[in-house]
Amino acid sequence: MTSRSQTLVHNWRLKVSALGLSIFLWALVQTEPTNQETFEAVPVRIQVLDTAWTTSGASAPATVELRLGGPAREIISLAREGTSIRVPIGTIGARDTLITLRREWVQLGQRSGLTVESISPATVRVTFEEAQVRMIPVAMRLAGRVPDHLGMAADIELSPQLVRVRGPQSRLEGLDSLILEPFDLSSISRSGVFAVALDTSGFLGSSVVPPTASLGIRVEGLIERVLDGITVQAVANPVEAAVVADPATIQVRVMGARSIVTALDPSRLRVWVPTDLLLGMMPGEERFVRVQIDGVPALVTAALEPERITVRRVIDQDWGSPEGEGPDGGSDDGRSER
Repeated sequence: MTSRSQTLVHNWRLKVSALGLSIFLWALVQTEPTNQETFEAVPVRIQVLDTAWTTSGASAPATVELRLGGPAREIISLAREGTSIRVPIGTIGARDTLITLRREWVQLGQRSGLTVESISPATVRVTFEEAQVRMIPVAMRLAGRVPDHLGMAADIELSPQLVRVRGPQSRLEGLDSLILEPFDLSSISRSGVFAVALDTSGFLGSSVVPPTASLGIRVEGLIERVLDGITVQAVANPVEAAVVADPATIQVRVMGARSIVTALDPSRLRVWVPTDLLLGMMPGEERFVRVQIDGVPALVTAALEPERITVRRVIDQDWGSPEGEGPDGGSDDGRSER
């Protein structure tokens, strides 16, 4: 059996090195220099615990200056991550209140050795207001468009369509919707459900539940379909002579998501000339006009070829001479009555 003395000398060089390293690290910590640093524009965050009240806005001032002391590495770490002053308010004594800031309200995290040397200014003024709870509609804010090789196959589904907002009564009374942060459609590569945060800037003192909404987006491959022989409708006022379209049929190109374009029924398309473009036409008169199209499904674009056509008012035969008679009332063979 190995003796105690043999155990002590076993790997003695490694043990001595470990002991020396431990002593060095202990001495380093003990001799680490302390430092003082000023943190500017530290936000003051008011936390109202009384659910019947909330803040009307930011405190005045909304930020303060902190002077902290402690180990340099801890100060550097805090400066990198940031800090704030959280002010808990249990009961509301007055709508307009001057609050003295306490050092223990400074958020230092789990860092040891840091001390709050000073807070400047030492007080902030906060205005309180009765809180109101409302269900507010959510509105989308879209940017860009889906990539060129894709088409929207359905309307975007927004969920939820209403959110619960608790905030100052004066702000919520005139609020008709909460808008989402902009969502860039050009970032879409496939169908999916995408979470988007609500834009709550300017809603200090308010809470929104849930703070995000989801956009259900369905896309498919983009295709083009050519529809030939679509009749042009040129309907004149009933009291006026008929109008003839030239050409009588045109070509329509439709583009969109594969499933929508494939299912499109050409008989549902209506290509027509607006009646107001035909008003006042004389018999035999021609006009070059733009045609319009109805019946194109949502999310599908249509291009007409040609976009403009010629319309001609027909000559009303009732305006001519009676059948079988010449201009002077004679027969139509040109011979005068004897």
